[in-house]
Amino acid sequence: MSLDVAPPTLFRASAIAAAGVPWLADGFHLRVKLNPWIGFPIHPFAAWRLGFDEELTELPIQWRDSYGNALTVPFDLEQTGGFAEGSLFGYPAADPCIWAEVDVDDRGLRVDLLDALHATAGGARVLATRRSAPFRFGHTRVARLQASGAGTVSTAWGLRQTSVLQETAIADRPPDLVFGLPLPPGPWYAPDSNTDPLGAAAERVALAAPRRLNPPDNPDGRLPNDTDPDAETRRIVERIAPEYVDPWLQSGWYDPDLAPAHATFSDSVTGADNRPVKATAAITPSLSTMAVDPQIARYLGLATTVPFSATAPIQRANVWVVAGRWAVQRERTLHPSSDQLGAPLTLGDVLGPPASGGWADGLLDGVFPEAPQLIGDLAQRPGGEDGPWSGATLFAVAVAAGDAPPDPPDPFQLAAAEPGQWNPSADPDDPGPESWRQPVSLGAQPARGMVGFARTGPDGPVALHRFAPPQAQGYVTRALPLVPNWAANNQRVVEDRTVPADPAGASWRVWGADEFGQWSDGAELGVPLPMRPAPPAPVLEATFRAEPADGSNGPRVPGTLRLRYTAPDPGSAAPGSLPIVELRVGVDGEPLAPRPLDPGETVVLEATPEPFDVGERRSVRIVSTYLDADGTASPASENDCAVHDTRAPQVVPTSPMVLWAGQKDATGLAELALRWPPQPHADRYRIYLGDARRLAGELGLSLPLTPVRATQAHPIHLAGDQLTTKSAFTFLGETGGAPSDDGFVHFATRIPGGLRSIQFVRVVPLTAGGAEAAFPSCGLVPIAVPVQDRPPPPLLDARTDPNLGLTLTLRAHGLRPELLGAAPGSTPEYHLRRTSRGVDGHYAPIHLTGFLSGPDADGVWSATVNVPPVELAPFVRRVWYAEVRYPAEPALPPGVVALPADGGIEPAWSTVGSSSEGLWSEPSLAAESLLVPPDGPGAPAAPDVTTGADGSVALSLGGLPTALPAADAPYLLEIYRGTAGTLAEQQAVVPVLDPTLSWTDPSPVPDAHFDLVVVDPLGRRSPATRARGAVA
Repeated sequence: MSLDVAPPTLFRASAIAAAGVPWLADGFHLRVKLNPWIGFPIHPFAAWRLGFDEELTELPIQWRDSYGNALTVPFDLEQTGGFAEGSLFGYPAADPCIWAEVDVDDRGLRVDLLDALHATAGGARVLATRRSAPFRFGHTRVARLQASGAGTVSTAWGLRQTSVLQETAIADRPPDLVFGLPLPPGPWYAPDSNTDPLGAAAERVALAAPRRLNPPDNPDGRLPNDTDPDAETRRIVERIAPEYVDPWLQSGWYDPDLAPAHATFSDSVTGADNRPVKATAAITPSLSTMAVDPQIARYLGLATTVPFSATAPIQRANVWVVAGRWAVQRERTLHPSSDQLGAPLTLGDVLGPPASGGWADGLLDGVFPEAPQLIGDLAQRPGGEDGPWSGATLFAVAVAAGDAPPDPPDPFQLAAAEPGQWNPSADPDDPGPESWRQPVSLGAQPARGMVGFARTGPDGPVALHRFAPPQAQGYVTRALPLVPNWAANNQRVVEDRTVPADPAGASWRVWGADEFGQWSDGAELGVPLPMRPAPPAPVLEATFRAEPADGSNGPRVPGTLRLRYTAPDPGSAAPGSLPIVELRVGVDGEPLAPRPLDPGETVVLEATPEPFDVGERRSVRIVSTYLDADGTASPASENDCAVHDTRAPQVVPTSPMVLWAGQKDATGLAELALRWPPQPHADRYRIYLGDARRLAGELGLSLPLTPVRATQAHPIHLAGDQLTTKSAFTFLGETGGAPSDDGFVHFATRIPGGLRSIQFVRVVPLTAGGAEAAFPSCGLVPIAVPVQDRPPPPLLDARTDPNLGLTLTLRAHGLRPELLGAAPGSTPEYHLRRTSRGVDGHYAPIHLTGFLSGPDADGVWSATVNVPPVELAPFVRRVWYAEVRYPAEPALPPGVVALPADGGIEPAWSTVGSSSEGLWSEPSLAAESLLVPPDGPGAPAAPDVTTGADGSVALSLGGLPTALPAADAPYLLEIYRGTAGTLAEQQAVVPVLDPTLSWTDPSPVPDAHFDLVVVDPLGRRSPATRARGAVA
């Protein structure tokens, strides 16, 4: 039965046969790689070398060129563009090909073994390379090959895993070698009881101690470059391991309640700011990282060397089986559930079902007799959320491809991972030399092992590694291994953190080693000096000192700007900055003279903006820029400073004419709506209201005892410039200076509708800067609420005479003297309304307006209106109503003549100087008129009588009287018919709507006569007119 090999993601082994390889000691070199998911085994590894009978199988490889076209072996690589890739098929993952050799006619050929599972940003991941025959590879899984260069590719031969990995191959014999941790027995480790673990580790280190200096220790490749293997061994065993490795081992393997896979190690390190920082890291992955150095790997039992003298001779395929046992928690979650994985992935899912104890455990128990007790005790160890502990036995296979070890790796394809960055100074008071840092990308192919990193220069390369132990301590000093960082973009990166500031920039050389310690040639990269950061934008402290008002009206400089700057000193400047040497400032679009300055210097400049209009207020733009010693300008600092002109705007002209508010509404308030042309330079207006009585008191005036409010207002208006305090007024509000669509500034508010005394409005303009026109210089605007009183309804009499016409007599009683006196020289007005019956008097059309006469001795005001008959329509009934009102209140006192002020304040809904008309009384009771002609209608003219062919008789009349449509009734024509000896009978009554009329007798009789009578709208009848007719 074949052996079950562990998934390479958990446990992988590899081997090469090094004979005359420059970087390695002669012998078979074995390495194991462990996933931190399982960590280190509970006892050393056991390894067996398996036999090889040289029986190979032709591999089914499908080769394709760079365009995907299938190729058939043998094929000439030059004819395919110098490239071909072959994929092996027919070998499942459970039984892979573990060794392959390609027959090649080599004319400059290269063959790469590619990773079958993982790719890089640059394409397939290269696992191993051969540049000369034999083109042979051994690996955990051989699945993809790549050929490039010149030559003929022929048949490929391979070895299937199950053809050599059989239980019988190791079941009956002890391992050829064991190698493990340098630890004594403990709760998580059972060493080989036949050896001293630490001594075995030292022996492994000594057996493969380097015979030549690594590139980081000899970056310029000086000769001789030989080393003393004993000195190299002493350095690792006596200094490096005790100082750097053993503390981690001590923290991870001696607590029975804490497995090494879960243990962490803490230490104090120096942070970027030179302060101590406590750092904590997981032990298992940290030791695996240290093992990137093959010597540390040998110390930790992750690598060993078998001299050629200690094993069978080299064969084309040299197969090793490595076995170990682990303490595992199968319920440990490796990846939580996700859309890609579905259920969580556990360690048990990767390991597969547990195998019952069998021949393998028995074999390993015999090799490591202390292990069974440790394994049996695992179930008692605390497991926590990851479940119970148990044992797991895993195998790995390593294949050395005979005398064809992999070539050293290709040099990295270096590039700047990002632009260089200047380093901040650790001590601003003593900055020292400048330096910068540069991350270097190693390219798309990942590093297979440790990396060498050196900065090159005129004096030779300098390795950028830590060296330990320090010199002159009795040991050789060597570079500690360097592992590249794994950047977010999947690039491997190393970084030089202290690059000296050389104007020529800097250059580096980087080497890469494989997992066994074979070094590549150095790759070179040079970059220029990083760009110097521009100076920071200036920080401005700006103040403005305004000039006092001087009475001028044109543009002027409003004041002085004071600009204060403090140049950054070197300690506060950005890393890499050059000294600031000059300040440039522009104010309001005009540049000032450049100002030299030193770092840290405080500069105060004075400047003036462009001229301002009266009261103008705006932000003045100040643009500031620093220049450094190289002439590099900083980002422009743009600041706005509020600047204003202190001069006040012109006042709004006013007139002594009283302006009238609106009538009191249902809420008891009256609207006060004013407007005025916008004043130059006025940004807004403040409106104040003062009562005449209060203002008269402030002025020491006695108001005239008169009901004429314009007379009361006049002396106060004239003395308005003496009202200097705002306390005598009520602030109504503020309105903006922007005009409305009609070109005026509007202000509206509501005041009590019951105010009877005169009010005064004062409009005070302000500039945007807040400069206010002198309060006393702003004129007063008299304001009054119109009188709300209505006279009693008048009495109205109507008398109609057919010869004289209509006489209307109107009499108004109860008019109040004080309201009549408010409009001296004026008399009350009246309205006459005329309408037909059925219309409300409020809506009847106005027929006539006039003024009343009076009053008589009884205080009655009256008017008589005559309407001649020609203006009256006969038989049309009219309804008359009368209304009266008090005379209009004047805007000026009697005898005062004043014109409206040009560009002054005026009412929004009326005109300046208009009187305040009173309210009309309710309509009087209705009075009716009806003109009746003195005489009744006359007899109609004789009609024309015609007899039709059908015997009908038709009467045609003309000259008939008619009434207007608005008359109470129309004229009527009565038609009677009779014969000799009989009384006439009425045949029809026809309305007379037109002077001509025709009527046809519907049932004529022989020898009939017709009598015709006209009836007017009052029913008065005319004499009859007889007409005769006969039947044809």
